[in-house]
Amino acid sequence: MKRLAGFLAAAWLLGCGLGVALADSFDIFEYTPPQGWKKSNLQGGVMLALQTKESFGSIVLYASVPAGNNPQQNFQGEWKRLVVEGLGLSGEPTTEMGPPNGDYQNLAGGIAASQDGLNYVVLLSTFTGNGRVASILYITTDERHFDLFDRFNSSLKLNKPKAAQAPPVNVARPPTHTTANQRTIATPTTRFNDGWVSTIENGFVRVAKGEVVVLLHYGMPLPENMWVTGNEQERVGYYWNRLVAPRYRVDELKVFKNDVCYYCLYFGEGSATEVSTGTRKHVALYIGFDKGLGYAIQVVAPSFAAFQKEFPNIEAVGRMYGYNKFAVKATDLVGTWKESSSVAGQYYNSITGAYAGMNAVSSAHSFTFNRDGTYTSTHAGASGFVGSQQFYSQKYQGRMTLNNWQMSLTNRHNNRTEVFEAYFEMTGAGPVLHLIQVDARGIHYRLVRE
Repeated sequence: MKRLAGFLAAAWLLGCGLGVALADSFDIFEYTPPQGWKKSNLQGGVMLALQTKESFGSIVLYASVPAGNNPQQNFQGEWKRLVVEGLGLSGEPTTEMGPPNGDYQNLAGGIAASQDGLNYVVLLSTFTGNGRVASILYITTDERHFDLFDRFNSSLKLNKPKAAQAPPVNVARPPTHTTANQRTIATPTTRFNDGWVSTIENGFVRVAKGEVVVLLHYGMPLPENMWVTGNEQERVGYYWNRLVAPRYRVDELKVFKNDVCYYCLYFGEGSATEVSTGTRKHVALYIGFDKGLGYAIQVVAPSFAAFQKEFPNIEAVGRMYGYNKFAVKATDLVGTWKESSSVAGQYYNSITGAYAGMNAVSSAHSFTFNRDGTYTSTHAGASGFVGSQQFYSQKYQGRMTLNNWQMSLTNRHNNRTEVFEAYFEMTGAGPVLHLIQVDARGIHYRLVRE
């Protein structure tokens, strides 16, 4: 068995709260950044990183998300979300319970892995409390960083989450951003082969087929007390009162009741009368939660039979978020789009337990698209064992062409032309550009405008 205890030990001081001066904050975290480490804002997190010719280290703090009160279940859920799905890893992590930090209970674990010839380990540390779970990833290629991690951990403090501000009851949809990015999408409508038609509107994506209409609402906060209770009736009722009740008077709201669950279903439905017209409808509401927000899917059908024909089960309603997908036009792309990520791994001899070195990989990708159809992309990072790391920095320049849902980029690696599946996902803050390489689908860029 590979031993992770040496690496895990560096994280158990999380939340000790030694009373040192706190220099920065993010979400529910207060912390002192290590001197000389570069801070980068990620989508839903903050990364602190130091990269030299000899070593690499990073600390990634993620925004807290709604959760129950079981630290083990929360760790498993965050491991699945951040490591299995986020990093594409598999396997059961070695875990250990750490000391509490105020209202929060610490649980951490790690796993050694090998991928594309790179050996590395991922350590995830989670904190459960106040109806939420907060997570941190620790990465290093140098054992000397452990003392630095200890000092960082000593400055860490976890606060109670701020209460969410609920919109007025008579508002039919959540407040949204009206950024220039959102207004300048050239193709705000998508016609899918199965008959559904998606259209970007203010506050949601409208998806329709015949007389059945689905509204994919952007993220909307839930009051803090409801994160703690986790009551299906209260959560569904909260969103129903703000998104549905202003337009429909329901006969009886029937809310789905979960058994013991981690990924619970939040779903309500009922026969209703449209207030403005007096027309009878069947209305349903599904809510998925991610990064502290609730994403509501509202279905309006002429009858229960029409609803059931399109949605034979609750999960079918949840899958409708896959219709938040829009074609990319050249005018949408002008400017710079970026993403960044990092991961590292440490190995111990499986027989002796002796330290056997550590690998790490970090990357940053940037695409700049110009009005004349040319593009520039830069890809930088580092990988390999400490002491012999390979650093790379690649830059490509060429032409970009769009054809339906595909983007072609010339003059890539070895002067090849690479083809990507390209589409926009719309969010309340604007579009996310997805580029998936057709002949190597593991290469998936998720880019946001700079």
